[in-house]
Amino acid sequence: MTPERTSWPAILMAVGAGIAAAFQVGKAPIALPFIRAEFGLDLSLAAWILSIFALMGAAAGAGMGTLVTRLGSRRLLPVGLVILALGSLAGGLLPGFSGLLAARVVEGIGYMLVVISAPALITLLTTPTQRQMAFGLWGAFMPFGMAVSMAAAPSLPLVGWRGLWLGMAVLLILYALLVHFRMPRPPRPPSPLESHVLRDVADTLRAPGPLLLAATFIPYSATYAALTGFLPTLLIERMGVTPGTAGLMAALVAGVNIIGNVATGPALRLGLPRRKVMAAAFGIMALGCLGIFQPWIPPGAAYGLCLMVSAGAGLLPGCILGAASVYAPRLTLVPVTLGLFMQGSNWGQLLGPVVVGAAVSAWGWSSASLVLTMAASGGILLALTLRRAGKEP
Repeated sequence: MTPERTSWPAILMAVGAGIAAAFQVGKAPIALPFIRAEFGLDLSLAAWILSIFALMGAAAGAGMGTLVTRLGSRRLLPVGLVILALGSLAGGLLPGFSGLLAARVVEGIGYMLVVISAPALITLLTTPTQRQMAFGLWGAFMPFGMAVSMAAAPSLPLVGWRGLWLGMAVLLILYALLVHFRMPRPPRPPSPLESHVLRDVADTLRAPGPLLLAATFIPYSATYAALTGFLPTLLIERMGVTPGTAGLMAALVAGVNIIGNVATGPALRLGLPRRKVMAAAFGIMALGCLGIFQPWIPPGAAYGLCLMVSAGAGLLPGCILGAASVYAPRLTLVPVTLGLFMQGSNWGQLLGPVVVGAAVSAWGWSSASLVLTMAASGGILLALTLRRAGKEP
């Protein structure tokens, strides 16, 4: 069950799969102005391009975790990449807005398979002493993937948003082939004969911690998805920059999230309680969001606050995802626990842009500060409640 040493090349390949999946999250914000122009959408309707990607994960994340448990993370990781590719291909070819939304749902299914299978593989391919370090790297998959994807913004006037969708489909197919042929096969946890999908989910929900950690993921992902999703639009409207420049500036905001991701492992190895690290990250988010969207804050200062919020928030994914092997009721249920965590994350991704988009459309950008500050403040309370789970000091 536990390898004698950590397979770091395989860990990096798993993280690379997550990065390729995160490209599909990052491509939407930079393409949003072009999609709005093509289909004539207001901000509240266009927000669904960002949010509907998370629909299936929000509805069935834990159930998809049981699928990974039964069929194996090594088998389903390339399958998830292929499904992502098919969704991106369909989105680039279908003519109407409804077709684009349906394609984003398909992409969301593939994304969930990737982000459950890859960390499940990391759990099986690492030694316990190096597992948190590996999950610190895994926690960087989203900001790194989003940053690289957003950096393609200057090319959009040339290739168009449909060209970006088609190019991503090709990239995903190539990476799926790499994983299929080169990813080592880890020891597979034995699945009890009496195991059942509903029983696996019920056992995970009854265990102290997993449901609370999943709930804690909601305010983080809601804030991060809304901030990075609308940032290019905000920069264009408030600072008057070109879409290409706005995409690069948003890419930097997404990228500095890696600072917090990488700091997670050392912080926990120093003995800092997980709940306090998480509460501190939410506190940074709450303070920053108070000012980002206020009209009286100079644009340069608002952008600096975006960088601060993203960097501080980066502590959260590694803390939460790295806790799967600690809080899962048994090792065979780590994929189910990860699925539950990602279900919480997807609820945040689903609700954050839609709620913020509706608030901005109704009351202006300053209303986003209130929504996101309340979400981050709720995260502080959830993080501190983790002490009741009793798994860690």
